[in-house]
Amino acid sequence: MARAAIYSLTVILAVIFVIPLVWMFVVSLKPEGVSAITIAEWADFSDLTIRNYAKVLTESQILRWTWNSFVIGAVTTLITVIISSLGAFAFSRKTFRSKGFLFILCVSGLLIPTEAMLIPLYETVLSIDLLDNMWGIILPSLTNPLGLILIKQFMDGLPKDYMEAAQIDGGRDFRLWWSIYLPLTRSAMIAIGIFYFIMSWNNFIWPYIAINSEENMVLSTGLPTFLSNNVLHVNTIMAASAIAAIPTMIVYIFLQKHIVQGVSMTGVKG
Repeated sequence: MARAAIYSLTVILAVIFVIPLVWMFVVSLKPEGVSAITIAEWADFSDLTIRNYAKVLTESQILRWTWNSFVIGAVTTLITVIISSLGAFAFSRKTFRSKGFLFILCVSGLLIPTEAMLIPLYETVLSIDLLDNMWGIILPSLTNPLGLILIKQFMDGLPKDYMEAAQIDGGRDFRLWWSIYLPLTRSAMIAIGIFYFIMSWNNFIWPYIAINSEENMVLSTGLPTFLSNNVLHVNTIMAASAIAAIPTMIVYIFLQKHIVQGVSMTGVKG
């Protein structure tokens, strides 16, 4: 009985979350000026059109913005996850002076709001001539300590026997990380990588400041510029929003099991 109630509640919540997405796609396929408020209007497929999508693709650089966002998100995710994994291995399995202090120092980075770093960050990026450049967005994003904390927590729950056996066989630190801890933490790293990618994809305030030219904009900054010129065209807005949402939906659909597994396993203690 309790399980049936949980399943029913899960289905209801799933429907509640899916309805806005379905409405967005339905409205995006309707001719300009045609609403889709009632169920009957949703089920009417006689007037579906892709003109709104064609308008978005021809009147904006949304494909370029999407590509920029994808490249920045992929590069940021890859580098950040590797750095986080190496740092987590050091804090979890190595012993060195000021280890606790340095870990607290890294964790304290989560307490600093992004807005407080915008001015010094802008001056730094300006001084190294990376404004209006993809790397001007990527490099500042590599300092997020969230992945380090979660991967360290995961590594703390792994048996130390693996490391001791490898050390007896002559394995050095990098070999231990590459051959043992990297494979064992794969699920957690994939889950954290997805979070990093989505965070990079949705990042707005810093790309808005750092990027000036339209062709170098990312989706989160270029799309509002386009939508501001079509504020009265709801169907066009929904088409643009659907194009922007599709990549992250694909990422989540194909990697959702790693998200669930990674989140559940990062809380495991040995």
